[in-house]
Amino acid sequence: MNRKFPRVPPALIAAAVIILLARIALPHVVESEVNKRLHDMGDYRGKVEDVDLALIAGAYSLEGLSVHKLEADVAQEFVTLKRLDLSIQWGALFKGRVVGEAVMVKPQVHFVQGEGEQQTQLGRGVNWPDQVRNLFPFELNRVQVEDGLLTFQAPGITAPESLTLHDLQAEILNLENVQDIDKAAFADVRAAGRVMGMAPLGLEGAIDPNEELPAFDLNIRLEGVRLPRVNPWLREYLKVDAEAGEFAMYSELATADGQFEGYVKPFLEEPVIFRLDEPAPTPFHKVWEALVQIAAEIFENPKEDQVATEIPMSGALENPDSDALAAFVNLARNAFVAAFSRSINDSISLKRIRDPEEDQASA
Repeated sequence: MNRKFPRVPPALIAAAVIILLARIALPHVVESEVNKRLHDMGDYRGKVEDVDLALIAGAYSLEGLSVHKLEADVAQEFVTLKRLDLSIQWGALFKGRVVGEAVMVKPQVHFVQGEGEQQTQLGRGVNWPDQVRNLFPFELNRVQVEDGLLTFQAPGITAPESLTLHDLQAEILNLENVQDIDKAAFADVRAAGRVMGMAPLGLEGAIDPNEELPAFDLNIRLEGVRLPRVNPWLREYLKVDAEAGEFAMYSELATADGQFEGYVKPFLEEPVIFRLDEPAPTPFHKVWEALVQIAAEIFENPKEDQVATEIPMSGALENPDSDALAAFVNLARNAFVAAFSRSINDSISLKRIRDPEEDQASA
């Protein structure tokens, strides 16, 4: 007995074919549009190698994204990205907001400070957050970085590890204030990485991405750096070498209304600047090393075997000021009173910058 199957209307077949062809062609259309947008970025130009779509999930991925500076004498591209995932943040829908999130997988950013503009690659002149937003139809509320790498080349610093941040893991939450937080800086920032070998670098705080002038309140920690790894910096800027010791740094930085305030608190533990039996490049170089060693011993806390200071910084964002006299006074206090505690002071805030008198009254 022959079974008769229902006849499919030709119009339905045609519609299915059109949808299938559109689905096949859509990634290429999106890829072309993305490359068009990345092509027009002033002094920089970008491209993507492939686009993957997940329409039901409200997401798509850019594979092999790269950005280079035009007419630049620089060996490395400015940005490379294994994958950029852009999607709707479904959790925000329960709060009545349609926003997106971005996940950057294995991004690499290479900053170069050269002798001239043609040899310099610092990303100036481009609003990079706007470029990322331009790739997605909704405002981004969350940005995540997985396994990132940042490098910086500067004249006189030849050791690449001295200017490289490995294993960068970062997350910025609540960029569109979906959580409705009533604070000056409402977007939470967390980042961690590894510099100068295995030394951990951490950052946490808050930012306001909607301010025309930057507004943020950040705490930064760098611990466990073997002092000899800082030698490329010491040789370039202090003309000395360190043979032993450990370096740590704690900092608190805040900006608001174009003003900048904060401090940097470096620590040196058991520093050894030179050894007498070591040949010196010149007699003057050895004398300078000896003076630095003597200064370190004078200001070393005898109980903690630790050299420390706190350097306040303040001023307009264009020209933050570092108070050298205050640094010297704090060195002396460290030597004869007590070592600085290894913790963030929590003394810097956006409120203090915007209304110093009110902040002091509430202290």
